[in-house]
Amino acid sequence: MSDERRQKPRLPWIKFNSKVKVRRGIFSSEWIDIVPFDFSKYGMGIQTDEVFELKETVNLSISLEMEVGSVEIESISGIVRYREKHHSRFNYGIEFDYASKSVSKGGIKSDLEHIEQVLTKHEQMKDRLENM
Repeated sequence: MSDERRQKPRLPWIKFNSKVKVRRGIFSSEWIDIVPFDFSKYGMGIQTDEVFELKETVNLSISLEMEVGSVEIESISGIVRYREKHHSRFNYGIEFDYASKSVSKGGIKSDLEHIEQVLTKHEQMKDRLENM
């Protein structure tokens, strides 16, 4: 007889974090935590208190931690394509700038694809477990 008391199987944990680099003066900037709410290999939705203009270029940092390892993108350029006021914050749609040096170098494209695959599989597993 099993000692398992869960009503449904446990979903593997993942932690998806993002930051945006914000200028604070002529020579200073800092990384600010943001709330990611949508992701694909082409871009992502974020929520933050910071104010960005449409077509503005922003630098993002993306981290996906899983039970079996992690994927980290230290810096990637994106272009603000959508902005909507949401209570005291803003929702933004960011399109990754595939023409920029930050995306064209190294394995960033494959990291973006890997993050998308992991998040998609996680959502599919979550949906299946909820419908059990």
